[in-house]
Amino acid sequence: MAEVPNGQDAAAPSREPRRRHVGTTIDGAPLGSLLLQVLRVHARLGTDLLRHAGVTAPHEIVLLYLDEHGPVPQTELVHYLGRDRSTVTATLQAMERAGLVTRTPSPDDKRTMIVSLAPRGRELAPAARAAWHELEQHATRRLTATQHDQLIALLTVVRDALNDVVDGRAN
Repeated sequence: MAEVPNGQDAAAPSREPRRRHVGTTIDGAPLGSLLLQVLRVHARLGTDLLRHAGVTAPHEIVLLYLDEHGPVPQTELVHYLGRDRSTVTATLQAMERAGLVTRTPSPDDKRTMIVSLAPRGRELAPAARAAWHELEQHATRRLTATQHDQLIALLTVVRDALNDVVDGRAN
């Protein structure tokens, strides 16, 4: 048998801890680098939790939004999701085929589609919410209550600053 360091044979499973991929830190942009790393692992774990709940991203966000706000014009979802109209339309069409939402012409303006939860979507919304709650618990389990509150406050400031730049470019 082939020898490996520490006298273990090659067929024996490694006892070394699995190496985590943390990504790259971009010189002069440590916050952006870290946010990207956090977003990637958060999305990976969130996707897995949602799959176990029976939904997929971004369907769960639409389900939760409709569960909270009731039927809304499709244009409201376009704005909320921050995606182009064609992407949101494709998502909603897939959700319709899956029996999660219904889209009907507005009684006031036939050009406007009203999006509502279908019974299956209403049934899955609590599972989607529970998956998000579990993800939140995993993400914040090592933070004290004070750190948790500070992180939310600081990320809100960062988000708002970035939105100000984006909004300024749109004008």
